[in-house]
Amino acid sequence: MSITILTKNDFPSIEKIKTEFDVFRVIYIKTKGKLEIIEFFNKDGVFRGFGRDSKAAYKKAKKALKKYYK
Repeated sequence: MSITILTKNDFPSIEKIKTEFDVFRVIYIKTKGKLEIIEFFNKDGVFRGFGRDSKAAYKKAKKALKKYYK
């Protein structure tokens, strides 16, 4: 398992998410299998997205974050 903190250089749209939802950390986790996880941290909790690749995990985490604030 590898854990990485993502920045706007990795995903350009992270900066927009950080300002819109007050996210202070974005973490990318890659497991030994085919599962990849992206987590958004803010004052209200942790929002996770799972997928086979990083783009799918990012989309699901973003969807969970938007659904919480809707």
